[in-house]
Amino acid sequence: MNIEQWVYLARSEIRANKGKMVLIFAVVSLLFLIAGLYWPQKYESSTTILASEKNIITPLMEGTAVATGVQSLAGNAREIILSRRVLEQVMDYAGWPLSKMTPLQIETATEEISKRTRVDSVGVGLLRISYTDRDPKRAFKTTERFAALFIEESLRAKRDESRTAFEFVDSQVKLYHKKLLDAEIRLKNFRGSNADARPGSQTDVDARITQLRQQLEQTRLQLSEARERAKALNSQLSGEAAFSEQLTKEQQFRERIAELQQQRDNLLLSYKESHPDIIRLNHQIQEMEELVVAEAARRKEIIAALQSGENDSRTAAIQRNPLYQQLRRQLSEARTEIATLETRAKITEGFLSEALERSVRITDSEAELAELMRDYEVNRTLYSDLLRRRENARVSMSLDQEGQGLSFKIQEPAVLPLKPTGLRLLHFMIAGLLFGSGIPLAMIASVIQIDPRVRQYAVLQQDLKLRLLAVIPTLQTPRGRTTARLVNIALVLVVIAVISGYGYVGYMRYTHVI
Repeated sequence: MNIEQWVYLARSEIRANKGKMVLIFAVVSLLFLIAGLYWPQKYESSTTILASEKNIITPLMEGTAVATGVQSLAGNAREIILSRRVLEQVMDYAGWPLSKMTPLQIETATEEISKRTRVDSVGVGLLRISYTDRDPKRAFKTTERFAALFIEESLRAKRDESRTAFEFVDSQVKLYHKKLLDAEIRLKNFRGSNADARPGSQTDVDARITQLRQQLEQTRLQLSEARERAKALNSQLSGEAAFSEQLTKEQQFRERIAELQQQRDNLLLSYKESHPDIIRLNHQIQEMEELVVAEAARRKEIIAALQSGENDSRTAAIQRNPLYQQLRRQLSEARTEIATLETRAKITEGFLSEALERSVRITDSEAELAELMRDYEVNRTLYSDLLRRRENARVSMSLDQEGQGLSFKIQEPAVLPLKPTGLRLLHFMIAGLLFGSGIPLAMIASVIQIDPRVRQYAVLQQDLKLRLLAVIPTLQTPRGRTTARLVNIALVLVVIAVISGYGYVGYMRYTHVI
């Protein structure tokens, strides 16, 4: 069905179902309009806070202990402002009647406030607190109170954190002072009772072990190369180099075959294949190919005889070959070199084992001294560093107690929202007109595609292959035409009424009457 036929059918279906289409348009449009009128409006108020926050425990204990990871600014802010104590203060300030509410109602209200509150980090040190409510004044008061309580709680938490940090560092100073004294006593007693631990012995042994390992690796590398060389020589002795003469003879046969084929190709340019010279050349080529096959079989038999160690006239001639004798000497030298390298590797491994045992003995004698020295140095370093950090913690605590350790600034204060957020009446009105118009048209298109009834005479000619004699159009009586005209007027009036209702409701909402 082409586009012209499809448009014709669509027009016919629209004329036939115009009453249903207008009814669906009116119902869908009015339903969306009613939904838009009763859809709850939400107002959102937000404030932005500029915070300069630095954790005190982390710089004080850096290099001494690993502090627990701190959450992001937005995560901390959400935990603070959505705590039960802060939420009750916000509800009391924003107008919730806490005195008249039951504990269950208060719990439900706090959960709703938590869901409608959003805390986001919008930049480095920038925090945005947003709250959504049906009442614009309550949204404004809640957001404003959230910001004030967050600043207050953050400053108090900072003061508590700095005081806790100082107390922690002071307790660590006392602990490591005691550990340092104990380490000094243990080190003194060990040095008085053990005089065998000498510095430098472990370094010499490590150098010797390194040297022996390098020698062992070099020997193993040379041994691997000698084995590969012996393997290659053995492969050559198996027949690859000893049969150069036979291979040369086979090559001569192949060259003769190529010459004969060339002569045959030249004759084929002038004569047919039945020519006597061409037939003679074909016989000669076939004989040469048989000689090549026989020579290859003979070579395989000789290789098998050499590999099995048989001594006959064929292998004796090959063994007298100078190249074969030279390969035998090289193979013997390679095997001698392999035995030498294996002996050298075993001796080097023995030296390496002795050096490793000596290293273990030296390590056992020095292990306790090294552990004592390590404990002493660690405790001394930590104790010195903790003394400095305790003074830094004392200064930080003084700064926070005087309000100098953390600063907050309201970058954008909360304002009274004038326009609602989310879906508004205008969105429902646009959706109502779109869906009210689209649903009937979609139904018409579905009927045209799915309904199997014949709707055009072209289907009878094209699909059913029937001969069409005539097409009788639909005729209406004068009374029918009058009725159809009245129905059209009524439908137009319904559409105008719906659109007028949309316009009236929109004007009333614009003038804030509804």
